Amino acid sequence: MAKNNDNGTEKALINIGIVVDARDETASIWAKWLVEQLKEEVEQIFPQFLWRFSILKRRDFSRSVPPDPLNLLEFGSDIKIEYGFDYVLVLTSFPLKSRFEQGVSGVPSNMLETVVISLARILELKDRKRQEKALISLVKHCLGHLWGLEHNSESVMRPRKFWSGEPPFDWSQQEKRHIYRHLRDIADPRVEETSPIKSKWKFYIKVLSLEWSSIFKDVLISRSVLMMFHLGRFIAATAVSIIFLFLSAEAWEMGAAIKSGWLDIILAGVIFASIISIYFGQNLQVISRSDRMKEQAVRSRIVLFATLFVGMVSFWISLFIISYLIINILPENVLAGWAGMGGKPLPAFHFSKLMATFGVLASAVGGNLEEEQDIKALLVYTEET
Repeated sequence: MAKNNDNGTEKALINIGIVVDARDETASIWAKWLVEQLKEEVEQIFPQFLWRFSILKRRDFSRSVPPDPLNLLEFGSDIKIEYGFDYVLVLTSFPLKSRFEQGVSGVPSNMLETVVISLARILELKDRKRQEKALISLVKHCLGHLWGLEHNSESVMRPRKFWSGEPPFDWSQQEKRHIYRHLRDIADPRVEETSPIKSKWKFYIKVLSLEWSSIFKDVLISRSVLMMFHLGRFIAATAVSIIFLFLSAEAWEMGAAIKSGWLDIILAGVIFASIISIYFGQNLQVISRSDRMKEQAVRSRIVLFATLFVGMVSFWISLFIISYLIINILPENVLAGWAGMGGKPLPAFHFSKLMATFGVLASAVGGNLEEEQDIKALLVYTEET
């Protein structure tokens, strides 16, 4: 419920859920402290909003040890949609499974608007005050990512390999202004609350038209540009295919026979088909499991698909540059002979597009050979910290 300001206007509500395992007594104790501390700080920094924190003790937590942050992020996202929270923080006392870093204490996801925090490494600190400072700093760092902030060495957004209670502990003034603008947009009524749209496609278009700027920022903040290079099987399948194509005279003959205009059409089709293949082949459509027409669920799916699209396009650009360099290094007369072009000059740009396009086609196969959880994590995680 909104509350009136001194000038008679209503404060927008920011609703945050803290989810803990009902059997995890340590996490439950720290969740109470965290709510009190975090509520006091954000109310002081952002008095324009009405802050509501709720602790949910659940008995349906994943019992895997170490817990997989991806499973907890999806679990928290489902709870966020079920209870209508704006953000969810999942707290556990167990050490988290790490995928991209040596160790991990927190995993935020802009896409799912959810954070997973582990107390395990923080509780190794002997001093209670340092534990408190480390936890509140880690939480503020992760929430900062959810609120659109990037790393900053002068604020709590400074990246750290281990959260030991060292300063800085707060956001900069510029970051606070950015957070305020972000929260002001988030606090607006959801689409399903203002527009009773029954058509699925109309609902998606409505969410996209309202959230396009924040979706764009979330896609840029994620590791979409270079994320494909973290996938071993994906890269291996692409590398083998590219090597085979460069050594195959048939591929060069095909490239000479395909006109540039048709190649552009084929390129667009291949990239789209590759994205669809990975999206459904890896069951990425079930990242946000809610089948109800909810803005939060729809927004997560749009961000996921857009992130995958940017990743594939960036990967194609990388393959194009590599192909272009290789073509300019190899003897032109040999390549022109394979292409059956006789004494004509070899169009390096055209053949680089061809090789990069075939490489992306092969990468779609490699992408579906990846472990489902690993490729999901690559897309969903904002970072491991």
